[in-house]
Amino acid sequence: MRTGFSGVMAVVVAVLLALSPVPAQAEPVKIRIGWSTMPGHMIPVLYAKPEILKYYGKSYTVEPILFRGSSPQITAMAAGEIDMAAFSALALNLAVLNARQDVKVLADIIQDGVGDQHSETFLVRKDSGIKTIADMKGKRIGSNAIGSASDTAIRAMFKKNGMIDKRDYTVLEVAFPNITVMLDEGKIDMGTVLQPMSDQLMATGKYEVLFRAKDAVGPSQLVFLAGRGEFLAKNRPQLMDFFEDHVRAMRWFTDPANRTEALQIIGTFMKQSPDKLSHMFTKTDYYRDPFLFPNIRTLQDSLAVIKDVDLAPNIIQLEPKYVDLSFVEEAKRRIEGKK
Repeated sequence: MRTGFSGVMAVVVAVLLALSPVPAQAEPVKIRIGWSTMPGHMIPVLYAKPEILKYYGKSYTVEPILFRGSSPQITAMAAGEIDMAAFSALALNLAVLNARQDVKVLADIIQDGVGDQHSETFLVRKDSGIKTIADMKGKRIGSNAIGSASDTAIRAMFKKNGMIDKRDYTVLEVAFPNITVMLDEGKIDMGTVLQPMSDQLMATGKYEVLFRAKDAVGPSQLVFLAGRGEFLAKNRPQLMDFFEDHVRAMRWFTDPANRTEALQIIGTFMKQSPDKLSHMFTKTDYYRDPFLFPNIRTLQDSLAVIKDVDLAPNIIQLEPKYVDLSFVEEAKRRIEGKK
């Protein structure tokens, strides 16, 4: 039986298609994100519920990377070891002016002292005799990392009271989990104590709050998510997906309807009972913007404080060069279902 021309061509096309390599789907973009504290930063647990993430494993994946504070993340970002970082104001300033990096402010992580929300606490032992900043003359302070948001608040408060680092007091770098131990052992006289440990220590009656961060610097954009400009430009579509999921996840965790499960997830990660995390997403927790918009005004104010306390001789003007809110703007638009 003879085969018509059209039939032969169909066979040829079918054979060619069978022999042609099938285009592979693009691998999801891996986003390496620095963080330093839990439960404040939330980064290690935000991707723990795949059912609330639309794009995880499809257009992106996340690798959270732990650091002692904001400052060590500058080096990691400069070396291309992380793509986004949990930065303080000083870390951003140093990354731009000292490390010559193209870095953008992208999203809120935590804000301090907003309204009647929590403000970071600096504790002393009640039996130490320390009642005022003046009483700290010649004493030792535990700070998680030189140049961190907490460290900046310490220096600002002490400068307001006429006291200068190394001349009037000594700062020791101490990881957050070890500050309480060193206070108890008398190795430091004051330390930055985060939630939930702050409330737990105050409940014992053995400690006092010497001051809060808002007493030193006012309401502030304490920590924010920053990203490498080159990485943002190269992976913009995937990052739009990431930020939609990122914002959705934070909104899920902060939704009172999900509180029990949310605290269980956080507690499991931290190896703590959920009842130790009762402050989370209440007035005794840090403020988080509902769509994770960073407060650029208070962040610029924090930069002014940094210059005033001599942590940096020069500071950057954030807008427009070092801010990119397009990712959280798009996340909000998608979540609200706007065209």
